[in-house]
Amino acid sequence: MSDPATITPQAPSGELSPTHALDDRDRVIVDAELSILERVRARLEQLLNTDAHQFEDLNSSMIELRDEIACAKEEDLPSLMDQMHQLAALNAKRGSGRDIPVDPKSPYFGHLRLREARAGKQRDVLIGKRTMLDGGDGLSIVDWRNAPVSRLYYRYDETDEYEEEFDDRSIEGTVLIRRSVVVSDGQLRRIDAPQGSWACARSGTWRALGHAARPTLSGGTGAAVRVPRGRLGIQQEDLGRADKRLQEITALIDKDQFDLITKPDSGVVLIQGGAGSGKTTVALHRVAYLAFQDPRRFAPDRMLIVVFNEALVEYIRHVLPSLNVEGVTVTTYRRWSAAMLKRLQLDIPAKRTESTPEAVARFKKHPIVIAMIDELVAEDLRNVEASLVERLGDRPGAREVLAHWRSLAKLPPSVRARRALRWLLEDEGRNLPASARAAAETSLRAFREEVDDVLADWVELFGDAARINDAVARLAPDAFSESELITITRWCGKRAAALSDWRDTPDEQPPEPDDDEPPRPARTPPRLDGEDDAVLMRLIQAKRGGMFIKGKRFEYEHIVIDEAQDLCPLEVRVLLDTASAGRSVTIAGDKAQKMIFDNGFVDWPQLLEDAGLPHVAIQPLKITYRSTRQVMDLAQHVLGHLHDPNDDLIARDGAPVSYFGFSDMGEAVAFLGEALRNLMQREPTASVALITRYPQQAEAYYEALRIAEVPRLRLVARQDFTFLPGIDVTDVRQVKGLEFDYVVVLDPTRQNYPVRDGSRHLLHIATTRTAYQLWMVCSGEPSKLVPHGLVDESANEEVVKAQ
Repeated sequence: MSDPATITPQAPSGELSPTHALDDRDRVIVDAELSILERVRARLEQLLNTDAHQFEDLNSSMIELRDEIACAKEEDLPSLMDQMHQLAALNAKRGSGRDIPVDPKSPYFGHLRLREARAGKQRDVLIGKRTMLDGGDGLSIVDWRNAPVSRLYYRYDETDEYEEEFDDRSIEGTVLIRRSVVVSDGQLRRIDAPQGSWACARSGTWRALGHAARPTLSGGTGAAVRVPRGRLGIQQEDLGRADKRLQEITALIDKDQFDLITKPDSGVVLIQGGAGSGKTTVALHRVAYLAFQDPRRFAPDRMLIVVFNEALVEYIRHVLPSLNVEGVTVTTYRRWSAAMLKRLQLDIPAKRTESTPEAVARFKKHPIVIAMIDELVAEDLRNVEASLVERLGDRPGAREVLAHWRSLAKLPPSVRARRALRWLLEDEGRNLPASARAAAETSLRAFREEVDDVLADWVELFGDAARINDAVARLAPDAFSESELITITRWCGKRAAALSDWRDTPDEQPPEPDDDEPPRPARTPPRLDGEDDAVLMRLIQAKRGGMFIKGKRFEYEHIVIDEAQDLCPLEVRVLLDTASAGRSVTIAGDKAQKMIFDNGFVDWPQLLEDAGLPHVAIQPLKITYRSTRQVMDLAQHVLGHLHDPNDDLIARDGAPVSYFGFSDMGEAVAFLGEALRNLMQREPTASVALITRYPQQAEAYYEALRIAEVPRLRLVARQDFTFLPGIDVTDVRQVKGLEFDYVVVLDPTRQNYPVRDGSRHLLHIATTRTAYQLWMVCSGEPSKLVPHGLVDESANEEVVKAQ
């Protein structure tokens, strides 16, 4: 590595973030951080060497003792075996109880210098992912998840006076230095401090970056990025990395994010965060924090993370292992619900139809269905009580039976039936007159046999047109038109009839047919709708008090629901009911990024009330760490009346958004092909997303660009992203929750994005996938959602000639 104080020339006009020579103040900061890293390296090397010697000594002692036992006298064996057990226990404790050593390649990411108010002493504390105690050299590393002093790093800025309660004692002082650093492969690569930012190039040259490294709540400072018009790419050194999946952000967590991550382990935390604000990453860091604080309760196999689609599963799969949490289930709702129904071993049709009418899907996702399920359960309970009253009449003992039945009213129906029968046949009820016991037993046994038949409940719920019409009229009279109601009742009625016929058909092997007799058709189950999975599981929960597997209630200690605005209230209700008694849940979402428009979501308070959580405070995130101010201004314009001023995000300055209009697709492809070829040559580690409105359009652009010999081109049609550098051509429904270095929105035309709420959400999602630069390339009349000023500024003739 070359001299860290080497001066680099100022970048020419047109490059991103002009860099500057290091002045004396810069050198002091850089040299101080390099010195600290060198001391940490020396400590780690000493620790590893000492540890290796201890390991060798322990193994050697065990081998010697083993040899002694082999030839020892019988009377000496007890003593020798006791020594062997002690050494074995010491070895096991050493292996399992000791923290994983600090990673020498990335030992820490934060630096605090504190001055204690009482003693007046100064000390340096480094913040990392593992703890390394002070060995007498005045340096220690504390785990961000555990050490109380790490709170100071996340909660206070440089020069702030702090006061915190630690272990029933108060500590006070001043934060003299607060810096974040990047140590990669054992080398210091970047320093961020209030005085500015500094980076070390691959050549070893240090350069000053100025003050625009991160957005702040005050808006930050710094000049806008200057990029020559018509050039895709910002030519920033060290821009890319080979793995484009979501990264852990432990070093970059801000105060608000840290407060959310470290919320109490019981209760529901709802995070509302705009595009790139880190809500998903905060939720994942919260999982790691809880697992560290209470590993017995929050074991990986007792936590669940539900995300929007399969691409997100792969996108975030490596975050938790990088935070030392292995084995947490990360899945989509549909995949999880299918697996749960299989584990419940219900006799239900396995396949789902893909031809469900839109009105039916919207109805089954509507909060009406939650109320209908509750009403059906209440109706069943009224019926069994009416049966008891009728059968018991005025017999002696009737009053006692009814009193006991009513005393169990708070229990789930299935449990209530079992408890009532046990009381009647095994407990105090045995002393009642025989006639009363016989009459009550008949009613209770009939109810117990029927109460767990959720498929019969489904038929009763949706097979009765009058029930559906009445529920809609009472609960949501304006939600469905008359023609939609006819479609809903007819579709559900036919499915209910087919399901009843299938259940009534014997599932037995038919006798061998005669040679002249045609074979009998096999018993073919009807296909339910995909939305029915949530209905069936909610019926199970409402009837049984939860979902039980092998007699034990299936539940999680912590649940993360990401992109919750795209789940329907019924699905959220099902997930929440699998939480343990502590109900530790993190819900993350963004109203502006709604992609499912038929799921009954209106706003957070309504969703929470429908899901049974009427009093949960919404925790907002106010900074976007992904997209630039220019991109967020455009995204806000696209949302129009859907934008909530309370959701405004602070963003850093960046490259201007560019619009390029062409008369046809061929002309657009020629322009785009050259820009992409040049980009891949200049920035081989960049990731680019070309986003169309529909899959067919993505296929057409992919084929055209392939012919244009654009390198590293990939068509993504089934969320099969590789998350590697290159160019992904895909449609907007594939990219929800993902991030790319550069994004080109293809053909934002009036036909593709008409002035409708759904189009506003989709175009907002497409534009906010970029971290650095956004282009709009349009071969047609632009959508009215695209700002007129942006279209008017395009000077395509000059751009095309310049290329």
